[in-house]
Amino acid sequence: MAGLISSVSGWLGFGDEAEAPVSRPVAATAERPASKITQLRTRRSAEQPSEIFSIEPHSYLASGEEIASYYRDGVTVIVNMANLSDAESLRMVDFMSGLKLALMGNIKRITKHVYLLTPIHVGINDPDPAEEVVDGFLVRP
Repeated sequence: MAGLISSVSGWLGFGDEAEAPVSRPVAATAERPASKITQLRTRRSAEQPSEIFSIEPHSYLASGEEIASYYRDGVTVIVNMANLSDAESLRMVDFMSGLKLALMGNIKRITKHVYLLTPIHVGINDPDPAEEVVDGFLVRP
């Protein structure tokens, strides 16, 4: 522990050593093979072409992760919950509200069963904002 503190204090200029600590890559061994991580999609920015993902889930468990994956990547998601039970629909709206809050996006109820989930860089031009979902609750102005 003392070696770690002296290395850090030396690196910050408080100790006798003025060198930055050297990081060494961990070699792949028989016990731990080299990791192979491939990113499927990169996060979208406002300058990239827009994409809309539409889904009609048959269960909350099967589709929640897929919705979150696209939404995290900056893709607008349209969710038609006509095939879900009332309990699963409420759970899906709660889940999408959490995504909206976490990633500072927007969620809009289009029809009784269809919701629009947009990332922060996508605006909704709606002259008649009749309903909006805020924290899982339907708000009417």
